[in-house]
Amino acid sequence: MHCGLCLPHCPTYGWHGVEGDSPRGRLTLMQGLAQGRLEPESERLRSHLEGCLGCRSCEVVCPARVPFGALMDRAREILTEHPATPSRAKGWRQTLQHQALLHPSLRSLGGLAARTGARLGVDRLLPRGGWERSLAHTRDSLVPAPRLHATASPDTADALLFTGCMDRFFTGPDLEAALAVLDALGVRVAIPQDQVCCGALDQHTGHRAAAQALRARNGEVFGTREVPVIALDSGCEATLREYPEGTLGARSQSLTRFLAQRLDADPQGDIWEDTPIRIALHRPCTQRNVTREAREPAAMLERLPGVSLAPVSGAPNCCGAGGTAMLTQPAMADGLGSETLKALTGAAPDVIVSPNVGCSVHLRALASQHAGQPEILSPARFLARRLKNGPRGDAGR
Repeated sequence: MHCGLCLPHCPTYGWHGVEGDSPRGRLTLMQGLAQGRLEPESERLRSHLEGCLGCRSCEVVCPARVPFGALMDRAREILTEHPATPSRAKGWRQTLQHQALLHPSLRSLGGLAARTGARLGVDRLLPRGGWERSLAHTRDSLVPAPRLHATASPDTADALLFTGCMDRFFTGPDLEAALAVLDALGVRVAIPQDQVCCGALDQHTGHRAAAQALRARNGEVFGTREVPVIALDSGCEATLREYPEGTLGARSQSLTRFLAQRLDADPQGDIWEDTPIRIALHRPCTQRNVTREAREPAAMLERLPGVSLAPVSGAPNCCGAGGTAMLTQPAMADGLGSETLKALTGAAPDVIVSPNVGCSVHLRALASQHAGQPEILSPARFLARRLKNGPRGDAGR
């Protein structure tokens, strides 16, 4: 399918204006790669395929429903199997990354190192790019992981909480806030032990076997009991819902979708603050194009006392975060992110709410360059702050 209806919706094509950076161009390159007519070692080929942000906006508008995301994952597998410049250091880094996705203790060590480096300003001593960009861009989002306290066992819980792999870096307070909100609503929550990364990082970088191993572990840990699995990050939710085996995919949902269903049954308006507040709701690619939940979060948040939504217009299809693209493609990522931030702040909201951790990290870094920008929160932390009695611990800070 090469009709080109998707071209106006592709952020990388809009940025570069090059056919090879459009869905149509990339499909042609994938076809040549699969048929052996193009060499996987080609740097030009790799730059076009690896430059895709994975927003999947093209899938939504494609009249033939071409599964572009799955095709891109497969193309990157081929690139991974034929590295342009084999590097022992790169292989070592990939092994360490995968082990960190499996083991919380390694993530704890990595989070401690990142926070210490950010506090000491180590990025200013590093050469530009790579580690310097990583530390500088994530500094404003790095947080220590709190101790999470489940309120039920997996056998008796009303819901299971998926913690993901960013808990030791960015999402610990989000998880704590979610537990506070769910507890206030009388929901019994369990946190299954030994759960691991959803597999998105490996899946979208061409490491299929590693992603499959993570999926298998999560499938075993979360079992088959018909109880909702709540994911706070829209990227994790999107990946979980596309698990090809078991029941985990069908049971996975966002916090806002779970709460919307809960509030339909029992509004419990007396637990919420009613102080007026205007929020700008960021709708990330994974939510619009994969889970297709673009409307539900807004409807759920507007039902809360005192909450109103500020209009958002003119935002590009992707904020540029694109997993690790905010680190590996800084010029484009910052350009797209700045346009997104401009759209979100155009109506002067009190706070920005984003359900994607990568987008939040990226937008927060860009917002820190300008004074007077509204705070960027996850839905969980925003909701915890709206509780009348306040959240437990520091979930609302």
